[in-house]
Amino acid sequence: MDAYVITDPEDIWYFSNIAYSPEQRPFFFIAFPDKKPLFIVPKLEESHVDVSYLDYDLATYFDVTSKPGDNWYDVLQDYLKPLDKIGIEQNSPLFVTNSVDAHWVVADYVKELRTIKSDYEVAKIEAVAKLTSSVVRSTLDMVKTGTTVGETFQVPFKYHQEDLDKFKESHDRTQNAVWPADYSYMPHSVVKADSVIGKGANVDIAIFKLDGYAAECERTFFTEEPSEEAKEYFNIMMEARKIMLDMLRPGVKASSIEEKVMDYLESRGVADKVLHRPGHGLGLNNHEDPTISRGNDNLLTENMVISVEPGLYVKGLGGFRHSDSVLITSDGYRILTEGPTELEDLILG
Repeated sequence: MDAYVITDPEDIWYFSNIAYSPEQRPFFFIAFPDKKPLFIVPKLEESHVDVSYLDYDLATYFDVTSKPGDNWYDVLQDYLKPLDKIGIEQNSPLFVTNSVDAHWVVADYVKELRTIKSDYEVAKIEAVAKLTSSVVRSTLDMVKTGTTVGETFQVPFKYHQEDLDKFKESHDRTQNAVWPADYSYMPHSVVKADSVIGKGANVDIAIFKLDGYAAECERTFFTEEPSEEAKEYFNIMMEARKIMLDMLRPGVKASSIEEKVMDYLESRGVADKVLHRPGHGLGLNNHEDPTISRGNDNLLTENMVISVEPGLYVKGLGGFRHSDSVLITSDGYRILTEGPTELEDLILG
């Protein structure tokens, strides 16, 4: 390839530490095999491009729908026109390839690079994981029957503001809240702030992205004595979690993990209570590759970071899911998040 075009904000941050929101104005990072990389940015963002450790060229366009010659596609076309084959990361908007005449080759090189973390990135994720763990523990300490979701949302700021302030670069996401049983059986539901926590399987979800890196920690808990049926679902979830953890090591197919977890859940007659894959990658985003699913035959590799979160969702009882951020090591795995996992420690009433 004669050039490789990257447009995704997280991918650009990965190479440059430049954080921006494109709104309507695309922002390009273009790598070449034989010369300096090139940024093409709106004039509005020119002063924001300052990468001390990178030797690069910079070009600007005025705005969207500008006069001929001043549009982003005019500038991009000028730089790409002399070239034969142009690579573009697969998450780029379709309007880029539709607007610029070139021999485009869609690839996913950056996605593959991001999948395996450097030691620096592992340390960043571990720091966020430590904070998410602390927030979950603080939530479990304060919550009781009658606590509102809004009160749990305030836990990071009420009890951990000093810890949050240690992350100087950016607070991209600081989400902590309990999904009461009426909502937790719908894992991506929008819960009302005045909803009250009580009977059933409640799930505390701490999903943070700080200084560019993400981690998550989640725990299912009860504020009242659970029914025998709820205990059974909890125990099945825990066994599925153990099955998954026992498989984590380099060289294991991601697809085989979901296969084995689902074989167990089918044997227990609860496969119809599963709504999602048992895990996904963590890094610059709370959801990225590798996907731990039957459609992904790629192998686990040292320094991947994934979530471990087999879940069961039962209307009338709630959601049953712990989630931990887990590092794949040379000989197995290391759980980066910490918190109680056993039923007796999660009956808080």
